Amino acid sequence: MSSVNMSIRTDSELKAQAEEILSKLGMTMNGAINMFLNQIVRDRAVPLSLSLSSEKSLYADLMRRRIARANGAKYIPNDELIARLQQILDEDNEEVDDVAQI
Repeated sequence: MSSVNMSIRTDSELKAQAEEILSKLGMTMNGAINMFLNQIVRDRAVPLSLSLSSEKSLYADLMRRRIARANGAKYIPNDELIARLQQILDEDNEEVDDVAQI
């Protein structure tokens, strides 16, 4: 298999950071790019999640919350939620104690 030279443009800081990480992994930029290209060919797909509509993406989660708020959903502060949950747990514990006394 013959080799070809590739030329890409990227941010110099991004390149330096990537090279530092790859070096710690015992890899070179050339090796990492070749692994990336091999994976694309093997899987016939880009090995990155690029979808804005992915159910697991942070963007999708933020959009669902934004839509819910626009439709009237109301959220409570974390400390209030924790207090409500603690109250439910305390009530459940009281019921268990009552049953245990029977």
